[in-house]
Amino acid sequence: MALQSEEKLEVGYSSLQPKTRKWVLLMLRVLAFFATAAATVVMGLNKETKTLVVATVGSTPIKASLTAKFQHTPAFLFFVIANGLASIHNLVMIMGDLFGQKLDYKGLRLAMIAILDMMTVALVSGGVSAAAFMAELGKNGNSHARWNKICDKFETFCDHGGGALIASFAGLILMLIISVMSIIKLLSKPKPDSTIVVP
Repeated sequence: MALQSEEKLEVGYSSLQPKTRKWVLLMLRVLAFFATAAATVVMGLNKETKTLVVATVGSTPIKASLTAKFQHTPAFLFFVIANGLASIHNLVMIMGDLFGQKLDYKGLRLAMIAILDMMTVALVSGGVSAAAFMAELGKNGNSHARWNKICDKFETFCDHGGGALIASFAGLILMLIISVMSIIKLLSKPKPDSTIVVP
């Protein structure tokens, strides 16, 4: 009798644990989606135009309107593309978790999710690293190469870029956690419950 109730407790616990883990993973994906989507939108709309003095002829300043856009820097362009692809990946995985439970072909679903999660981590990591390097260069310049800083002239552009970097780093951390959870889920595939009742 005690053995039978012990078996029931174990079966109940094992069926409850994957559901909790599934909802935690789903919530992490939603947060990662919002973080990478915010980084994409903020950097994608990042633009500032200023009129600056570019030269002086005699005592007359020559002014020009200069625009700072994310498209002017390949690293920022890669950043937007990487975060956009990560957002799409997370959105597809969320839809798959909610509606695609029966789309498993010979047990390859969990392996494909783990591989795609790792690829997304690598993509976002490359994009945010390149953008962070360019942001540091824009903020401090490089005296050895005689590259001037631009953040003293385009403050709003740099502030928005910094916000996008923070959101992307948050998305990267969440994607790392998701990737680890996907690998753990792959390695510990649920075994079919054996409900043998011993009289």
